[in-house]
Amino acid sequence: MKQILFIFITLFFISINTYSQEPQPGVDEIQNSGNYIYGIGKADDFDLADDLALEDLIGQISVNVESYFVNRMTEEDGDVKSFTESIVKTYSNITLLEADRILISDKRGRFEVMRYISRIQLDDIFENRAKKIKAYVKAALLAEQDLRIGDALKNYYWGLVLLQSHKDCDKLSYSLDDGEQLLIAAIPNRINNIFSDLDISVSRIEENDTEKYKAVYLDVSYNGEAVENLDYVFWTGSGPSNLVGMRSGIAIVEFFGDTECNLAEVKINVEYDYKHKTANDLEVKEVFDNIKLPKFSRASYTLPLPVDAPEEIMVDVVAHTKKLDFVKLNEVSKSGKVRKDVRYIIQAIDNRQYNTIEDLFTADGWEAFNKLIGQGNVKVMPSFDTLHFINLNDKVMVRSIPMKFDYSTTNRDFVEQVVFTFNEDLKVEAVSFAVSDKAINDIVSKSDRFGSVEDKYHLINFMEHYKTAYCLKRLDYIESIFADNALIIVGHKVKAAEPIEGMYGKVGNDRVKYIELSKEDYIERLQGVFSSNEFVNIHFEENIVKKVNGDSKIYGIQIKQDYYSTHYADKGYLFLMIDLNDSINPKIYVRTWQPEKNPDGSIYGLSDFYIN
Repeated sequence: MKQILFIFITLFFISINTYSQEPQPGVDEIQNSGNYIYGIGKADDFDLADDLALEDLIGQISVNVESYFVNRMTEEDGDVKSFTESIVKTYSNITLLEADRILISDKRGRFEVMRYISRIQLDDIFENRAKKIKAYVKAALLAEQDLRIGDALKNYYWGLVLLQSHKDCDKLSYSLDDGEQLLIAAIPNRINNIFSDLDISVSRIEENDTEKYKAVYLDVSYNGEAVENLDYVFWTGSGPSNLVGMRSGIAIVEFFGDTECNLAEVKINVEYDYKHKTANDLEVKEVFDNIKLPKFSRASYTLPLPVDAPEEIMVDVVAHTKKLDFVKLNEVSKSGKVRKDVRYIIQAIDNRQYNTIEDLFTADGWEAFNKLIGQGNVKVMPSFDTLHFINLNDKVMVRSIPMKFDYSTTNRDFVEQVVFTFNEDLKVEAVSFAVSDKAINDIVSKSDRFGSVEDKYHLINFMEHYKTAYCLKRLDYIESIFADNALIIVGHKVKAAEPIEGMYGKVGNDRVKYIELSKEDYIERLQGVFSSNEFVNIHFEENIVKKVNGDSKIYGIQIKQDYYSTHYADKGYLFLMIDLNDSINPKIYVRTWQPEKNPDGSIYGLSDFYIN
């Protein structure tokens, strides 16, 4: 195999909040030139004086921008001054913490601190927020197009709440379907249109009078097509349920006990504000915490339940490829045994009788099954009548079985499509979460120059196993797929950026610090994360896959990723450069992680590396 060398050639010479590096002005110039806004704090403690200076600066900024908000105060907020201050506070813990500081004096142990920004910087602060608002709208439009309706609602809403905090909220516009539109009206319209075009209907009811249990299955579509993802809560009769995440047009509500099971209707509230995720974007969190938020009554749906529920119908498992055209790969030998074993597995999950199926798995497969399914409250959804049976390298993949997962330490339930991989002896050797149909079809639809059908599915298989390895906390697998000399870059939001060992000059931007890790250091970090969390899950919101020109099977995957675990959640952008020349033993040569996009809207990818 040809040797591969990677050299950075364009990375890390960017900045989001780049201000001039001119000499610091003096106190007299700041106070008298009219070019600066400043605040002063005095206290016996330096940190307290600094906090007071920042608080005074916020008040001065409020005075300077108050005129923009005269017509914006709400009835609850009262006067325009307090309303403006609440708006400016949404910037205080993010951008204004970077305001320059001068220690005026420390006479007799008493500190006097000045915090200041230039008026140009103030304009830049609002301009940066305008860029973020438009970035959220752009992401929402893409998600809506991909039927990721949960992602679309979150991005629209977060763009809207940030818009509420902008001094030019009634002027900012964006190019939408009908041309340039004012966002203050366009975003609420887009959100309400989603709720109008979202169809939620009861497809099936499953009841067990002995256990006092009822499951109501729902079909969820948007403009007639199955929704890829959506989050919701439902009324249990005594209170709201956990947040439930659905996949691929299939949703479920479950009732326990006489009172709940006798409800005549299902009340559902579709999640749109995603307040529980705002820690992923501190600017959004500040707005949530400081100003009144818009509400959307159309997010509530009431579905009457039929008096006489249809009897449960066991749907036969058949090999069927409705969306994917893998004619060559779909000639599965011994499909009868695989089909029968899948039925056994599904029944064992439904009955919680896992000990009856252990002999259907290899040791590794059984360990994966127990970590993913055996340790939580898992329910198989009924729509497994369109499974895909695919032969690949003497293995058979059975995809995709929808299951609902409920872990006791989390307040969120979710639905995932599960893939079982049978080895050449027809025993299950791997259990994984499927990537979305959209991601699969994007890869499958690429030309033959991108790769053969087998190459494409090896790539899909790699993405699914990579995603699932974090959920299973499979350090052994993760360690095996990283090359020993892999370049691993992780990004963290901090106040100031620093070089990576002097190699790349200025890294990232003024709020992000990038660190290069060795493979050994990265695995050690993961070990700490896995040991402190009962559950880790990764959600891919969008992904772009490209191939290096030529015959070499080197691919670059750019992914917007939501990561959440028992104790921590974040979002960011992942890039993987992988070598599939040996499809049985794929290798990652480059992994970069950045918490936000570059100023031009890009994320790091193949073009940022030289491959020889």
